[in-house]
Amino acid sequence: MSFLSISNVVAGYGSGQDILKGISLDVEAGRTYCIIGPNGAGKSTLLKVISGLLTPREGSVHFDGEDITGLPTHRILRRGLCFVPQDQSLFPDMSVLENLRMGGFVLRDKGDVNRRIHEVYETFPILAEKASQPARALSGGQQQTLALGRTLVLRPKLIMLDEPSLGLAPKISRQIFESIAALREAGLTVLIVEQNAKLGLQAADWGVVLDLGKEHIVDSAANILDDPRVAELYLGGGLKSNGKDGTT
Repeated sequence: MSFLSISNVVAGYGSGQDILKGISLDVEAGRTYCIIGPNGAGKSTLLKVISGLLTPREGSVHFDGEDITGLPTHRILRRGLCFVPQDQSLFPDMSVLENLRMGGFVLRDKGDVNRRIHEVYETFPILAEKASQPARALSGGQQQTLALGRTLVLRPKLIMLDEPSLGLAPKISRQIFESIAALREAGLTVLIVEQNAKLGLQAADWGVVLDLGKEHIVDSAANILDDPRVAELYLGGGLKSNGKDGTT
């Protein structure tokens, strides 16, 4: 069985239409996957289903050999699957260090939390430099790095990132993906939803193209980058909308 397996998942919001329409995807451990596709394809919805924020109407999600379909988010988190949403959910008036400590709130051994924070500092030295500063004083890229670092305090098995470059200048976006590369080199499994398709695929081992709520193409990131169909739709003038309500 794959490390993460999504099987025939159908999902939507409230009584609305299905956003995901029978999507299936297998994720290997230690690999980085980038999910791209037009607005309305279901990219962010898929991450919400995996993380427990949204219960699927049909289908199943298995993680590390266990059925986690419909489990509460906190129980999925304890199994080592962490989700970093678009808004980062930082505590703006708390210091960088305090935000990192909040990442380990489920851990009882505070000494262990401190050791893990030290490991985060080794991965992202900028956080050590800014440890006493409030999160709101950081640049957008530094805030995104802090969100990643806070997740690492839990030593997750899999990290999911929803639009990590959203709203950031190109230079800062590249810095964020350098941080993601560090996660990849550390052997973590990473699942990225990214509107900047080229940047996201360049940082990934595998690419997944979603369209109309289903997997359209699953291939190596290099092959997808070289695919003329993908280049025309997603790597040129940006992603084209399929005319839905904008839910990604």
